[in-house]
Amino acid sequence: MSMVLDVGKAHQRIIREERERNAASEDLFGAYWKNINTDISNAQIKEIDRATCQKIILEYEWLGCMPAVVWHMYGIFFDGHCAGVVCYGPEYSENLGKLCRERGLAGADWSKYGFEGKMILLSRGACVHWAHPHCGSKLICGSMKLLPEKYEIVTSTTDHAAGEVGTIYQACNFYYVGSMRDSNPNVKSRKMDRDAWLIDGKIWSARSIRQKCGSTRIEEITKFFPSVKKIKQHSKHRYFIFRGSKKAKKQHHEAIKDLIKPYPKRLA
Repeated sequence: MSMVLDVGKAHQRIIREERERNAASEDLFGAYWKNINTDISNAQIKEIDRATCQKIILEYEWLGCMPAVVWHMYGIFFDGHCAGVVCYGPEYSENLGKLCRERGLAGADWSKYGFEGKMILLSRGACVHWAHPHCGSKLICGSMKLLPEKYEIVTSTTDHAAGEVGTIYQACNFYYVGSMRDSNPNVKSRKMDRDAWLIDGKIWSARSIRQKCGSTRIEEITKFFPSVKKIKQHSKHRYFIFRGSKKAKKQHHEAIKDLIKPYPKRLA
């Protein structure tokens, strides 16, 4: 049975709808995108540079900033026009888990699943307002094929504060495991027990704040965002998908099969 979430409309959808209303009047040449062949069969996916990726991420993505570390970036193009981008980078909890294990501390330890050294995080992604409705899923599935072979596990997280339930990952056949922190019996997790910061109507996590401000200390954050308010937030939820040989995919699936949950659905 699917879990139904009352999380409202996704932030990226709100932005796309707003841009569609405003873009034609702002562009000297009018609605140029109406002359682009956006049939999904016309799409081309290729590696892109940071400037191309950043332009769309800053305009359409929930946090409005690039990750601190990016390893691979890809875009989807129609008639030479970029309609969407994704970027991949380190799954930070993987390195944290290594450090904790070496120091005898509790922490995320991906080695128990056999994932360590094989993981990559799909950290950002966004499509423009004129993109084909299936542009995002086409880009994710196509870009994963271009990743280096060593990355057998692709993971991503969703933020309910951004109206995200992971619909696009469901369309790409990712596995949903929810909040691994909340599911861990060794972690005393409670609802709304994570620190977060409210900035101009957006909720930023500790990781995102550190990427932008270098610290989670309020005196450092206010240098960047004078009106910031510290709040409490729920844990993010996680999706996985596996690459490589049939044997590798089966092995990785077996490692987390007891964690896999039905897909959450947005409350209509």
